[in-house]
Amino acid sequence: MQFLTRLLIALPFAFAMLSPLAGGVATAQAAEQTQAFPQVVERWGIFELGLKGPADGNPFQDVTLSARFQQGDRAIEAKGFYDGAGMYRVRFSPDTPGQWSYATHSNHKELDGRGGTFLCTDPKPGNHGPVQVFETYYLRYADGTPYHQFGTTAYAWTHQTPELQEQTLKTLAASPFNKIRMLVFPKHYGKWNMNEPDRFAFSKGADGMFDFSRPDPAFWRQFERRIFDLQQLGIEADLILWHPYDRWGFATMGRENDDRYLRYCIARLSAFRNVWWSLANEYDLMAPKATKGHRGDKTLADWDRFFSIIEKEDPHQRLRGIHNCGRFYDHTKPWVSHASLQTSDMNAGERFRREFRKPVLYDECRYEGNVPHGWGNLDGQTLAKYFWLGTMSGCYVGHSETYEHPEHILWWSRGGVLHGTSPKRIQWLKDFMAQSPPFHELQPLGDDKGRFVLAKPGEFYLVYCVQRKPETIQLAGERPYKVDLIEPWAMTISPAGTAHAGEFTVAPARPDTVFRFTPYAAGEAIRPDARIQATPTEDVPPLTVSFQAVTTVARADWDLGDGTKATGRVVQHTYAEPGVYTVTLTATDAGGGVAVAQTEIVTEHETTEPLVRAGFARGEQPLLKLHGTAQRGPDGGLLLPAGAPWGWVQAGDALIEELRGLRSFTMLGWLKPTSLEVGSGGNRIVFCLNRDGDGIDLVCHTDGRLRLAVNQWPDGIRNDSSLGKLVVGKWTFFAVTYDASRSSDNVSWYFSPPLDAPGKTDVRLDRQTTYNNGPVGADLRGLAIGNFNQTMHSYGLDRQFRGEIRGLQIFGSRVSGRGAQSLETISVPTTTF
Repeated sequence: MQFLTRLLIALPFAFAMLSPLAGGVATAQAAEQTQAFPQVVERWGIFELGLKGPADGNPFQDVTLSARFQQGDRAIEAKGFYDGAGMYRVRFSPDTPGQWSYATHSNHKELDGRGGTFLCTDPKPGNHGPVQVFETYYLRYADGTPYHQFGTTAYAWTHQTPELQEQTLKTLAASPFNKIRMLVFPKHYGKWNMNEPDRFAFSKGADGMFDFSRPDPAFWRQFERRIFDLQQLGIEADLILWHPYDRWGFATMGRENDDRYLRYCIARLSAFRNVWWSLANEYDLMAPKATKGHRGDKTLADWDRFFSIIEKEDPHQRLRGIHNCGRFYDHTKPWVSHASLQTSDMNAGERFRREFRKPVLYDECRYEGNVPHGWGNLDGQTLAKYFWLGTMSGCYVGHSETYEHPEHILWWSRGGVLHGTSPKRIQWLKDFMAQSPPFHELQPLGDDKGRFVLAKPGEFYLVYCVQRKPETIQLAGERPYKVDLIEPWAMTISPAGTAHAGEFTVAPARPDTVFRFTPYAAGEAIRPDARIQATPTEDVPPLTVSFQAVTTVARADWDLGDGTKATGRVVQHTYAEPGVYTVTLTATDAGGGVAVAQTEIVTEHETTEPLVRAGFARGEQPLLKLHGTAQRGPDGGLLLPAGAPWGWVQAGDALIEELRGLRSFTMLGWLKPTSLEVGSGGNRIVFCLNRDGDGIDLVCHTDGRLRLAVNQWPDGIRNDSSLGKLVVGKWTFFAVTYDASRSSDNVSWYFSPPLDAPGKTDVRLDRQTTYNNGPVGADLRGLAIGNFNQTMHSYGLDRQFRGEIRGLQIFGSRVSGRGAQSLETISVPTTTF
């Protein structure tokens, strides 16, 4: 990278010198006399005062140095630091133009009482100042320029080889990201973080152990050079000061060393305008003995003390946050500038804003990748969706990437090259938002139940349809609105007709569709209207469908979703193969006005055969893999013993496509609990949720009842069987049916009495409930039996069913309610499995 040219001014008594800090710094060396011609530094740049002083003893501990910077009646105190070889430095970033004076204070005579002046000039192009909190929930640069955070994480990128660091900077330069989360200390975590850095934040003593009282100036010069590199790219450096993934001892330095280290960071790095302070990555794992394999010695009182030190001693008041694993820090405390969250509860964004009353940053909402951990195996489409949902909630979102690499170079830890599909879509969203009204003028008007609306009422509305369900919006004013159909993954915007002011309902043809509403300008031509009438829309193939373009325009062009194109107001087409087809109508009027409409056609071979068979001695589908303590029992049953390290059964190597989009289904089988003790929220029998999103979750509770959730986390719903249906040590046959085509009584629970062994039995209806959350979503994940799938493994595996599962089967239909079997059609597997 080409660094900024330093400014040199020849002076008789004070002169500018080349700082070891790379670029953009006006540096003065004080002399016995103060000279009349000031040094020059741009607004929000760095003025650095360099002084020669004692090098004996331990200057890091023994010498105190600070400088008082003054402009008129305003005075700011900045502490200095020792930079090795007898050189001491004080750094200051002036935030107002004009002349500033300074005077030093030290416990050593040669450093005390040095003074001078410098001139702060207007900022250079591209220098907008530090990012600051704005209007409670938002961020912007100090000069008022909008700053919409699109972050990423590459924890240990500065601890890699110089070549890999340069590659990381090159990748960042071409990316959408304007903030990066990065560690001061190196990281030890699995096979991906085993390299030993060349330098560390502290020097080693003669015994080869780190001396936490002696920072290594060479390390810090390299580290701050990388901060400056990021500044030149327009990227904020969110510096993580502590973390629990440590093999060197930095997580357990003790109170005195911790405080001294923190103050050294402030003195050395605070003047960089792109620095943010993140006290910790996963602070709650750094409590003493918090989690096996993690290191730390810090209580909540320690974190409060660290915040207090930064708040009181950072002369530039850079942004301050702290990142969690499972438990949020109290972000309402006054020293926290923004809520840095690890969660993928994207429905909760507006609630987090109300709770914390600060900018909310989803710094970690899981990562795109394929590592065998729930936190790092999102597909790109889901992560891109999370960026949209966070934005729609008035929050900010962060990215990272964890694709396996033959040399274990994963972006999330070591930087390098991005391989995923989400950054391109994140860039598209970033550009889209830059062309929309300013972010702080847009109000989130959704809820915490899956409704996402972002609006400047009367001028601009966005409605994100997570599912293929109608959404109604109230459009203010009297003017009609242009409607645009936005497909975030395809990165397309299509005109979709006109909406009149008042209540208006959109009906998406597919999930994850966005509608934009903007009022027509005076005299602007009204777009044509278009919608599709299709009959039938679902059945078994071959399926012949008649389409009619309901529009007044002369030309109607069709994309029928299977590669076939057609023209005309009325067309007919036969779908020969099973599938879900999105049909697009483009209606064009004589003046060139366009409207686009979509609908969905579903064809599927109906079958009475099960989609899933598990817990059988033969004929299972898909193939099962047993993990942890899971075992095979008699007749092919699945044994899941109580107790750590727990177990789970994986059905197939990937998600089961046949479960996607089920309009109705039946799950049945035999259960024998050996214990009804449950983990938090209940024990899993069947789980294919995408963490807390699309999929199916069948849960057993401690009182012997079952609960079914579809496309959502089950804790907040009431869709349960009666109490006591499962009994410890007894076999019970169960069946639960779900039919999204019914508006009421669409869930039925069936049970046998408790038995000593599976066999022929009397099965009766227990109860019917009304619970309809639509067809099973398309964004489900792999099917796990007896526990969570991998999307939830980072939360622990103690939510395991404790006992034996036999003869588990899932039946379903995408095109009708026939997948919800009746009592007469339910077949009970007997002793022959």
